[in-house]
Amino acid sequence: MIKQALLEKDKQRIEQFLSSFDLGFSYTDDSFYMEENDDIIATLSIDHHIIKGLAIKEEFRGLNLAGELVSHAISLLSSRNIYSYHVFTKSIYKAIFESMGFRLLADSSVVAFMEGGIDSIDQVILTIKKKVETHFSIDLMKQDIGCVVVNCNPMTLGHYQLIEKASKEHDYLLVFVVETDESVFTFKERYSLVYLALKEFSNILVLPSTSYIVSKSTFPSYFLKVLDDREREHAKLDALIFRDYFMPAFNIRLRHVGGETDAVMVAYNQILKDTLKASLQAIERFKEEGVIISASLVRKLMKENKIDEALTYVPKAIRPLLKGIMMEKK
Repeated sequence: MIKQALLEKDKQRIEQFLSSFDLGFSYTDDSFYMEENDDIIATLSIDHHIIKGLAIKEEFRGLNLAGELVSHAISLLSSRNIYSYHVFTKSIYKAIFESMGFRLLADSSVVAFMEGGIDSIDQVILTIKKKVETHFSIDLMKQDIGCVVVNCNPMTLGHYQLIEKASKEHDYLLVFVVETDESVFTFKERYSLVYLALKEFSNILVLPSTSYIVSKSTFPSYFLKVLDDREREHAKLDALIFRDYFMPAFNIRLRHVGGETDAVMVAYNQILKDTLKASLQAIERFKEEGVIISASLVRKLMKENKIDEALTYVPKAIRPLLKGIMMEKK
């Protein structure tokens, strides 16, 4: 029988069970488990459209417990009108999901990322590709394309200068803004600020990152700002998906990143470098009178109510809009 963990003690039991498989646990997920003689023998969790935390006690494998849990999860998602789902799972379980129609997108050899349901990464990429080619009236395969992935929480002169430098090295530059809403500034706010700051460039197009680039699906640690060994595997999946799907589809020659001081981002950039090799180019952080221009600096000044000083570190084109947003967040 499949039970849902509703009580704190049941969630603690699941957390302990998953730790023996080197799997993490979030108390905010919808989590389910199966028991034998009051001992947990199998678990699975759901975080919105993400299925994760599948673990089966070794002596109970081969009894289709995983199939029952996954089927239960899909039924629950359908009842919530969610018909497209992503899967984080140990690589040893990927065959179970493949047998149920899930498609493998990336495998670090430790963890795998899969998808199922009505949507697919191919459909998402094709839609964006058509938008890019229509916007520029080009055939992407015949152009030199560069890429930058940014959160811009918020957009700063540092971001602006990095993007401007990158745009000069390509015929066209694609700027993907992280779509997941886990930042001080919402995706809508961040996207609007980036679009407004860059609209003067005829060879730059600002795009949403989708759920396949730096998202809660592919790289949840980006938003948690922690990176243990388990989360490094998630970062590898994010890098692999970008390399194997986005780069060939958009004919991306280089992905540009800024120099980082944050430990998580330093580690992530190294994982990108290990995965993308010569297709990753790091650009040194820009400074203003010796001060590194960063979004964290702008947020710090904003928190200290130094709005006018904070605005000196962002592009002039976005200062009125950003000031309005900042005043609303006070």
